[in-house]
Amino acid sequence: MKFSIITCTYNSENWLAKNIESVNQQTYRNFEHIFIDGFSSDNTVKIINDYKNDYPDKVKMFQVEPKGISNAMNEGVKKADGEYLIHLHSDDSFFNSKVLENAANFLIDKDFDWVYGQINVVENNGESVGIFPKRKIWLRNSGSWLGRYLLNFFNFIPHQAVFIKLEVFKQFGYFDETLKSAMDPDLWFRIKEKTMWCFLPLVVSHYCVRSDSQSANLQQKEKNRLNCYLVQKRYLKKIELFIAMIINWIVDKINKNYR
Repeated sequence: MKFSIITCTYNSENWLAKNIESVNQQTYRNFEHIFIDGFSSDNTVKIINDYKNDYPDKVKMFQVEPKGISNAMNEGVKKADGEYLIHLHSDDSFFNSKVLENAANFLIDKDFDWVYGQINVVENNGESVGIFPKRKIWLRNSGSWLGRYLLNFFNFIPHQAVFIKLEVFKQFGYFDETLKSAMDPDLWFRIKEKTMWCFLPLVVSHYCVRSDSQSANLQQKEKNRLNCYLVQKRYLKKIELFIAMIINWIVDKINKNYR
C-alpha cells in the first residue's frame, strides 16, 4: 500500500521543517511526499529542494499559480499515484513516527474508501488545546445512519486526519474550487452516502491553529461562515438548514468564548 502525502505551501519556511521531519521519521516507507507551491518568495522552495535532493525517489514539487487552497489541494491529488492520499498542510505534522505504519495495518485487510482519525489541536506556541474529535458521538462509520446524518450539521471529520483513496476523487470529483474554505465538508456531503468509511482509532496529526491562517484568521471568519452556509444550503432541506444555522451559532459562541 502506497500513501501520497500532499503538502500545499506558500511562504511556509517558518513551519515546513517540522512537517518534513515528521514525514521523514515515518517507520512505514512506502510513500511519496508531494509539494504544491504557489511560487513562494522566501526559503520554502530551497527547503523542499534540499529535502528532494536527499530523497529523490519520494519527494516531488510542483509550482502553480496561486488560485486558492482548493485548487492547490486538487493539483496535489492530480499528481498523486498512491492508493490512499492525505493532505498534510505545511504548518501541520504527523503526530508520531508510526502514523503511516498504524494506518497501513488498519487498512490492509479492509475495503474502506476513506477513514478519518483524530488531530491534536495545538497553538502557535506548541501548546496543545486538545484532541478532536474525542466524544464518542463523533466516532462513526458509513454503516451508522446517525453518523451520516450528524455530518449534515457538524463537520466532525478533520481533513488533516483523513486517508482517502485516489479513486474516490476520480469517481466523485475534486474539491470545489469556488470555495475558499469548507471545501472538505462539501466533499463529505457528496460521498458520505456512496462510499465505505469509518473512524480510524489513531491520532494522525498535529493541527496548528495560527492567528494568520485561513481557518483561524479573524478577518476570514465571516467568509468561512458564509462558505459553510453555502455548502449546507446545497444539500439540506429548509428545516435541516435552520437547525444547522442554530448549531453553527452555538459553535461560534463556544469558539469565541475560548478565544
